[in-house]
Amino acid sequence: MASQSWFEEVRHKARSALDKPAPYGPDIDVTAFGEGRGLLEEEAVASVAGRVGVSTAATAFYIQADNAYFRYLSRIPGVEVYRLEEFVEEYRDVARDYLWRLVPPHLDKYTAAAALRGVGGYVIRVKSGVKVSEPILACLSIVRGGLQAPHNVVIVEEGAEAVVYTGCAIAPEAVGLHVGISEFYVMKGARLRFIMVHSWNKAAHVRPRTGVLVEEGGEYVEYYANLASVKTLQTSPRIVLKEGARAHSVSVVLGLGDAVIDIGTVASLEGRDAGVELATRAIAAGSSTVTMRALVEAWGPARGHVECSGLLMSERANIVTIPQLAARHSDAALTHEASIGRLAEEEINYLMAKGFTYEEAVSLLVRGFVTTDIHKYLPEQARRYVENIEKLITEKAM
Repeated sequence: MASQSWFEEVRHKARSALDKPAPYGPDIDVTAFGEGRGLLEEEAVASVAGRVGVSTAATAFYIQADNAYFRYLSRIPGVEVYRLEEFVEEYRDVARDYLWRLVPPHLDKYTAAAALRGVGGYVIRVKSGVKVSEPILACLSIVRGGLQAPHNVVIVEEGAEAVVYTGCAIAPEAVGLHVGISEFYVMKGARLRFIMVHSWNKAAHVRPRTGVLVEEGGEYVEYYANLASVKTLQTSPRIVLKEGARAHSVSVVLGLGDAVIDIGTVASLEGRDAGVELATRAIAAGSSTVTMRALVEAWGPARGHVECSGLLMSERANIVTIPQLAARHSDAALTHEASIGRLAEEEINYLMAKGFTYEEAVSLLVRGFVTTDIHKYLPEQARRYVENIEKLITEKAM
């Protein structure tokens, strides 16, 4: 039972980490951000959610604005959507098996703040054997400002399949700190395809914390994109793969203005024949700084590959790549590749010789840079989302 003592244990661990900074990224004073509980108008929420393609017209959705506005439902048989507090109340015996299991509340000051001050977040449960290709949509937005720290849980039960699309956004004039806690469970033989889009503003600070468990024979496909300005962004999801499990993770990050972005994915290959591919593409414009980290750690006969590619669009921008591999077993096979550079003049000139203008040539090359092989892992509707994201990133990078 999710007893009071268990919640108190979570809060006790969180309190011990209130002053514990994250190992990477600028340190943020969490106490400077209020609770964000003011009343909101439907039109204001819909406007922000619409920027990331989420609306209440979807068949299954969860929309949260600040810590005050919640709308959610599912019309898909076998797919349940809850607000976190509702799930905990209704399934007390189950909740503690999924909350704070993959992301500890005392990981750092941001998880601590989420455990002690967080409100809302979605719980999506896809029942055993149910296969859904239509995306389940979610939007977590900051409209008036302050701290938003929702806790999201996705459970894809044995043999089930689902696509979850989450857009996180902020109103243009708002100042906020977003700390989204996400815990994803892909059970035996299940498949989860997860798309996340961030659209912040130049005053926003973002610290998502994500843990993913992929059980035997399961598959996890992730696509993450940041397509707007942000003040600081730091995240490092951790994926654990059991026997025969697979994961494919692609991140496409756009650094604009003076943004400081530090992203990375950690994959722990704990089962025999597990496999992972981590790919990150970063575009740095203005005076932005983008750091790309990746760590693949193999504890058995498994395979992993890391790719980090950076594109500099300004002489004042900076990109750093830090790929790491760790083989803890003699039959592990791990590889990585990394590159950073500007667009090649000869490629631009070649396209201009074919009749394209300079701007068109650059746009084509940038679009090619942000386009990855993620498409082959996604159903049609999700592929269209990703194609639109690639188009938006290309336009904003120009």
